[in-house]
Amino acid sequence: MKFLLCGLGSIGKRHLNVLRNLGEKEFFCLRSGNSEVRTPGDVIELRSISEAAGAGITAALITNPTSLHVETAIELAKQGIAIFIEKPLGKDHSGIHELSRICEEKNIPVLMGYNFLHHPAIHFMHKLVNEGKAGKVISARAQFGTYMPGWHKGEDHTRSYAAQKHLGGGVVLTSIHEQNYLSSFFGEVVEVKAMETKGNTTGIECEEGIEILMRHESGVLSSVHLNFFQKPYYRNCQIIGTGGTIFWDFMKPVVKFMNADHTDVWKLGAGAFELLEESYRNQMIHFIEVAKREVHPVAGLKEGIRDLEVALKIINEIGRN
Repeated sequence: MKFLLCGLGSIGKRHLNVLRNLGEKEFFCLRSGNSEVRTPGDVIELRSISEAAGAGITAALITNPTSLHVETAIELAKQGIAIFIEKPLGKDHSGIHELSRICEEKNIPVLMGYNFLHHPAIHFMHKLVNEGKAGKVISARAQFGTYMPGWHKGEDHTRSYAAQKHLGGGVVLTSIHEQNYLSSFFGEVVEVKAMETKGNTTGIECEEGIEILMRHESGVLSSVHLNFFQKPYYRNCQIIGTGGTIFWDFMKPVVKFMNADHTDVWKLGAGAFELLEESYRNQMIHFIEVAKREVHPVAGLKEGIRDLEVALKIINEIGRN
């Protein structure tokens, strides 16, 4: 297969390395000419998407800033190219209906870049929920905290896409994983409430911390805490049911089930970052299968639109629209 990477920032490079490790060898990248990032020697540069058809591109990864996702996807879809879109789908509703129409008319496969759906722990928790391990699930809570100023040493974090509203930044869109996997567990979000933290400790122009409440169509009430100011990195999820609690801490490669009588522990790997790398590998394996039209995407354009619409409601709820 021939892969086009639309963006070679940190996430683009990560996907490129995964594809290399999977044995793929033909890579192209779309360069604007404005980036200081050097193109790897095994990657051929293209200056426009219109060159992709002549190059025989079969699959493209959209890993540029969020604000460019939809317009890039539209141009790729017009050429019949299978598309991987790094989360989130976009920063607003612009172009979404056109993209959906083109993909439907041309039968373009689309996979959203929710790597946590491919994470062994998230996958295992979903399995336990479906099997009724915790009984009837009543509520769930997910948390994610990271220290944005420490993401890239020597760089001004306020200039990153995640810090700038016009590029689709802010903790709600950037950290949309929790919203996504909770919706995959418990169904569509039918009601949402949110409150923003105050203080602006990171100096960014977007929301840096938020508490979210979501009512799912299954009746489950989930809450999500997201922030860009926490030290150290923290991510977890607990699912509370009538039969007990399912718990996962990102930094530990295990999933636990606890009730009044006992605790079950399932070890899923050697370490947290091994599981994270496995999520990216599993995701790219799945994308290759999707691009070849061998399987349906676990999270396609429909789910990307669904999650973006909920995220925009959250942002509107805190007056950040």
